[in-house]
Amino acid sequence: MVEQRVRDQGLGAGCLSSGYCQGFSPQWRCRKVPVARPSWPPGNPCPGPEYNNATMTRAYALLWAFIVLIVLAGTCTSAVAEIEVITPAEVKPGDQGICVTEIEGGRLIEIPVTILGVVGAGQPEGEMVLIRLQDPRFEAVGVAAGMSGSPVTVDGRLLGALAFGWQFATEPIAGVTPFTRMQELADTGADSGFEAGSARPALFELATAHQEGRLAESVLDWLVPAAAGGQQVLPLVMASGGPVFTMAGRGFAADVWQRLGWVTTPGGGGGTSDAPAGDLVPGSMIAGVLVRGDASLSAGGTVTAIDGAQVWAFGHPFLGAGDVLMPMARASVVTILPSLANSFKMFNAGEIIGTVRSDRRHGVWGTLGPAPEMLPVDIKAGENSYHFEVLHHRVLTPILTGILVAGAHQTRGRSFGLQSVDLRLEVDFESGESLALDQVFDGADAPSQAAAWTSAVIGYLEASPFASDDIRGIDLTMDSVNGLERASVLDITPERWTVEPGQRLGIRVRFRRPGNPIETVRMEVKIPRELADGRLDLVVADGASWALYDLQARPTRAGTFSDEIRLLGRLRSSKELVAALEVPGGSLVLPGGTVAAPVGMVATLRSGLGSELQTAKYRVVSETTLDAGGPVAAAVRLRLVVKARSGWTGDD
Repeated sequence: MVEQRVRDQGLGAGCLSSGYCQGFSPQWRCRKVPVARPSWPPGNPCPGPEYNNATMTRAYALLWAFIVLIVLAGTCTSAVAEIEVITPAEVKPGDQGICVTEIEGGRLIEIPVTILGVVGAGQPEGEMVLIRLQDPRFEAVGVAAGMSGSPVTVDGRLLGALAFGWQFATEPIAGVTPFTRMQELADTGADSGFEAGSARPALFELATAHQEGRLAESVLDWLVPAAAGGQQVLPLVMASGGPVFTMAGRGFAADVWQRLGWVTTPGGGGGTSDAPAGDLVPGSMIAGVLVRGDASLSAGGTVTAIDGAQVWAFGHPFLGAGDVLMPMARASVVTILPSLANSFKMFNAGEIIGTVRSDRRHGVWGTLGPAPEMLPVDIKAGENSYHFEVLHHRVLTPILTGILVAGAHQTRGRSFGLQSVDLRLEVDFESGESLALDQVFDGADAPSQAAAWTSAVIGYLEASPFASDDIRGIDLTMDSVNGLERASVLDITPERWTVEPGQRLGIRVRFRRPGNPIETVRMEVKIPRELADGRLDLVVADGASWALYDLQARPTRAGTFSDEIRLLGRLRSSKELVAALEVPGGSLVLPGGTVAAPVGMVATLRSGLGSELQTAKYRVVSETTLDAGGPVAAAVRLRLVVKARSGWTGDD
């Protein structure tokens, strides 16, 4: 028999369907329980004291029998005792304590610790208790990622969560987040939490970055907060499963990983693991589920405390997402992998047991019970089809969708080299509206461009001031070919330079694709009958170039979420050729679009409104498009002359 500190579970009101109790409140007390000492698996430290699950199971059976008797007697109460806490001010250097954490097979071990002192006490909410793990097993392993949240007690009272460790440390010294700070996590309206790194760029800025080949960098600077890219003293350990994540090691996905400071390990996630994990108690491992389905991605950490249906964990932010609805899964540790930089737990995320609701500076907080719905994302990459469910969050959803696009492409066996990627994105909304966009990307970084473009579109929608969880589902279809397919335009020639109202103007476009003969296509655009004599401009461009020019020349103010969808619909694929006729003249930029206005009216309004009045220099009077059969690069403006013929009414 070995004396340990274990937790009696004072059961309260009922049980959840998942099998975890709603109303139990742990109270630390000292008692003796039988302890097994199995051998430590390869790659782990040597064995030590641990909780015995068989004993715990018998204890639960006795407790349930006792509860039934109380209920039958009509004397059952649902009161939950408060967690007994010790503050940093009450501890001093040299005090002894215990840290509890989970190892393989769901077993919990006790680690003796010594208090070294308190740092940062003069900073607002900045104090951290430094401890030393007094266990020879951790001399070589150090503090492992995934131990974040492991409860630390002193004199039987909860001090806080082990949350910090330092790379290349030669001693197992850790930092503890006081539980007095973690208790505030349940105040879900405290702050806005995880936000994009900067304000949402204008759609014109994103289109420009795409044309200039720097969209991936622009999207990362926008969506990934600078704070997330800073030093994470104890990195988040992420379990990823499925071919999508095992292949997503380069380009956009790798840049996201690096900025967020994630340590990725192979493992199941989000209900995919059948490994036994045992009862959920302080010291157990849990995971926040980001992606599940044909691939999985979960962030692992340790439970600090449980009070009724409430769960506190990690001791530091997952991402600082603020108020969030993230599925919470029970996780099981496979092993601890020692590393000179940062050791980490390798784990599987199993059964969904509840919801993470708060992700802030001092940890995460959630509740046991029903889990939130996730956003369906379907991707067809060549002959491969994948179905995912993704966390619905205004910043994380765009990032995760982009990572899935990059990974799905790379499962086809091509992660670098000159290639062309053809992508179609369809987004359905709760309102019944939909958005369908096509785009082509080429070059050595085509997969990263495709991933970044997808993240940009979804991020633009999620960041809309009019949106409120409006996206219902995302479907992507992508294909790729080796080499470059973008055609270079040789010349664009109108069949007439002087045109008459009502005529149809033919336009010849000659271009050449790499390694192919010259191609010639003919376009035709209608000259409006109501045009007056004078100047008429012909603009011929590929779809992407036309969209960039159109957004700059005729900016649109969105007044509703539907306006945002229509604005994104102005993005075109470079597989299209666009021929448009423009005339000089004033157009007023109003919410939802532009309206033609006489020059005199525009001048009058400008004199009164000044810089607040937005106008467009040209207005489009006719437009036509043609599928070029592949990506092209073109942007030409030609000047025509309109001259009416007496008595002529135009072409049929």
